[in-house]
Amino acid sequence: MQQKIAVISDSHGNATALQAAVSDALKQGADEFWSLGDMVVGGGNSEECMQILDQINLTQVLLGNWEDNFNLELIQPNYDIKHDSLAVYFTMLAKYDSEHLSQKHQAALKKLPMTGHKEVGPLVFSLTHNLPDQNHGHTLYPDQAQVNFNQLALDQDIDVAIFAHIHSPLWRYTSSGQIILNPGSVGRPWDPRAKLLKNRAASYVLLTISENGLDDVDFRRAPYDPEIELKKAADNGFPYVDLERKLLITGNSSTHNGPLLEKINARRGYNDEAAEFLAQLKTKLDQ
Repeated sequence: MQQKIAVISDSHGNATALQAAVSDALKQGADEFWSLGDMVVGGGNSEECMQILDQINLTQVLLGNWEDNFNLELIQPNYDIKHDSLAVYFTMLAKYDSEHLSQKHQAALKKLPMTGHKEVGPLVFSLTHNLPDQNHGHTLYPDQAQVNFNQLALDQDIDVAIFAHIHSPLWRYTSSGQIILNPGSVGRPWDPRAKLLKNRAASYVLLTISENGLDDVDFRRAPYDPEIELKKAADNGFPYVDLERKLLITGNSSTHNGPLLEKINARRGYNDEAAEFLAQLKTKLDQ
């Protein structure tokens, strides 16, 4: 008997893209969903993303590195707001989501594991956001060394290792022949080649598994209207709608563009707003 599993990741608060991916997977007959992290934080509709996940047969959810940033107990109270525009950016994103995510969903995010283990049919799957012990960094970008990818399946019982984080669909192997998959990004698909980056449709992978093993690996793209997502973000008061527009339309991120973030943060008063939020957080954590 065949079983279909949709693997989704990295919607980053883009609820319109997530709904498109989920709807497409259900039309394809998906029986269950695995989420590999970073479903919230970054865009303007994290709460809606969580509500969408509540409505599907979600049998695995992992912690992404951006969700680490949202976890208010982990936000560094020592962020140097005066000299770090990136710190201001992430603090403002955390502040926004802390004001818009329900208490139920905030509590759920703090309890997410970093790894998952699934046995489906004859196959053993390992699930991670990035490395098993590190959900951030560039270690698993497609151009990195084979030895890095081998770390995903050091246990020889693992048949298929699935990770997320890099926002690019991928299929390769460990040195032992185990399959390595990446579903790409639902909300922020990425490709280093400009002509390929033009496809902004939500990316995910649909697995078909039977008693024979892995019958099919379907890397799918689900189109959606980014203008709908951007309008909802603007209506909700999302602080970086202009940067989100650039990202959703072109695929080019400003996340690490320090000079640009510095100008935006200064012009909009985000430096003071972020500093005040961190001060309030520190007081709360000290109590």
